[in-house]
Amino acid sequence: MKKLALACCMVGGLAACGGDGGSDHPTAPPIPPTPPAPTAPQPPGDLLSVACTGCGALDANTYAGTSVGVWRHVNATAAPVDVPVNIRGLSGHDVTLVFTNQGAEPQAMPALPLVPKASASAVGKTWRLDGEDSAVMRRVGEFNAHGWARLAATRPLAALEAREARIAPRQVVLNESRTWHDAEDQPHMATLLRQSQASDGTVVNFWIEDAERGPAKVSDATIDALAASFLGPGKVYDLLTHVGGPLWGAHGYAELIPGAGQPLDIVILKLTSDNPSARLMGYFYSRDVIRRSAGLPHSNEAVGFFLNSESLYAAGDAALKQAASTMAHEGMHLQNFYRRGAGHGPKYLFDTWLDEATAMMMEDFAGHAIDPAVNDIRDVRFRDYVRIRNGMYNCSLTTWEPFGETCESYSVSGSLGGFLNRQLGAGFFSRLLRDVSSEKSLEVLDAAIRAEATGAGLGEQLRRFSATAGALMRAADSPPGYGFPARIDGALRLPVIDPQNLAGLRALTQTVPTQLQPYASIPIVRPAMHGIYSERVSVPPGTALSVVIQ
Repeated sequence: MKKLALACCMVGGLAACGGDGGSDHPTAPPIPPTPPAPTAPQPPGDLLSVACTGCGALDANTYAGTSVGVWRHVNATAAPVDVPVNIRGLSGHDVTLVFTNQGAEPQAMPALPLVPKASASAVGKTWRLDGEDSAVMRRVGEFNAHGWARLAATRPLAALEAREARIAPRQVVLNESRTWHDAEDQPHMATLLRQSQASDGTVVNFWIEDAERGPAKVSDATIDALAASFLGPGKVYDLLTHVGGPLWGAHGYAELIPGAGQPLDIVILKLTSDNPSARLMGYFYSRDVIRRSAGLPHSNEAVGFFLNSESLYAAGDAALKQAASTMAHEGMHLQNFYRRGAGHGPKYLFDTWLDEATAMMMEDFAGHAIDPAVNDIRDVRFRDYVRIRNGMYNCSLTTWEPFGETCESYSVSGSLGGFLNRQLGAGFFSRLLRDVSSEKSLEVLDAAIRAEATGAGLGEQLRRFSATAGALMRAADSPPGYGFPARIDGALRLPVIDPQNLAGLRALTQTVPTQLQPYASIPIVRPAMHGIYSERVSVPPGTALSVVIQ
C-alpha cells in the first residue's frame, strides 16, 4: 500500500506542473489513486481444535466416520465464550459435550437443550453407609486429617534418638494377649495368633479378638490365608514398600512412638454391631502411633491398622480377597502418614481426597497380585461413578463427601486415580507419594503429573478423564491420552477398563445443573447424529469443553 500511494502522488504532481505553461491545451486533471481491491472477509479462527492423535478427528470440522474423535476448547478467560461447533461426517454417531471445570470456583452453566436418551434407572440411596459406619469413618477421617497436626511439636532430634534408645518397643510372643481400643474407644481383648517376617525383616503380627475367633467367625485357616496374601513374595506388603517405601521408621517427633524396631500389627476386631451388610472393612487410625497421654488415653501405641472381623465371617475367596485389598488400602494410609507427616511434618499430609485417592490407587496396583480377575477400580469405583444417581460427574474432586446425599467421593477420587495410574504409570504414582514441593495437595498432584507428562498438568488430565468417563469412551479405539488402557510396570499390572461396558447402567441427568462444581464435569449427549452436527455452545470461564464423537 505504501508503494502504491507514493506512485500516485508522483504521477499527480507531474501532471499538475503542465510543462512550461505555453501549451494551448488545458491542464489534465490529477489521476485519482487506484482503489485497493476489496478483501474477502476472513472467517474467525476455529475456537474448537482437534484434541487427539491418530483418531477420528481429521480437522476442526471433520469426523472420519470411524474411531473415536475428540475436539476441545479451553476457556482461560474470565467470561463465557461462545464456541461454534460444526463437524461433518457423522452417520448415526453419538456426540458428547463434556464440560470440565479446571478451577477452584463453581461456574454458572449455560442453558442447554437436553435430548431424551433411553438409559438405566439411577441407583438411589441403597449405597449409603448406615449411621454406625458413617460415624466411625468421620471420626477416623477427621483425626487422620487434623488430629496430629494439632498436637505435633518438634524436639531436637539428638535428644529424641537418645530417648528412643531407652524405650525400645517390647517384643511380643505368640498367644500373648492385650487390649486394643477401637476408634470409639471401646476395649477389645485380642490374642497374637500369627507372627511372621516380611521380606525387609519387619515383624508382622496378626491379632484376633478372642470373641471373634472360631469356625463360625474367623478361623485359623482364614488368618493363615490373610497372612499369605499380605506377606507372600510379590504380594501386598512387597508392592507397598516397592512403590512407597517403608511403612514406619526414623522420624523427628517426640510425640510419636519410636521409629526403630516397631512391628506391624494387623488387628482383627468386631468393629460393627451385628451388621452383616456393614461396609466398614477396616481403618488406619493415626491416634495409635501417637504416644499415650492425658489427652489421648486410648492410643494403642502401635504401628498398624484394623480389619473388621464381620467382613470375614463368610470365609470365602471373595471375602479374603476383599480383606487383602483392604490391607493394601489401609497400608497406604499408614505409609502416607509416616512418609509425609512424620517424615516432613503435618503440613505435608495429603488432604483427605488425595490421601484416599492414593489408597485406592494402591488397591488398583495390588489387585492383580491378589486376583487377576478382580479389580477394585473397574468393578467398584468407576462402576459407581457412572451408575449412582445420574453419575458422579458434577461432584468436586476436592470436596470429600463419602456416601453423601448427592456425591460419593470414593468413586470420584478412585476413578480419577485409576485413570492416572493407567495413563502415567507406577513411576508417576511413586513420585506423587514422595512429592513435597508444596504443602497444597492440588499443587503436589499437578507437579507430579507435569513431571511425567510434559506440558499436561492436572487441568488437562482432568479434562481427558472427564471426556473418557463422560462419553463412556470405547476402550478399543480410545486415542492416546484417553481411556483406561491395560498397563504393565514390572510387577505392577493393571487391567483395561472399558467404559462402554457400563452404558446400560448409566442414567444421565435430565436437567442441566445451574453450576458446574470445582474440578468436576458434566456430560451432555446428542445421540445418533447424521451429516453435520452444528451447535453454538457457551463455555463458562475456567472451563474446558471436550466434544467426543464415536
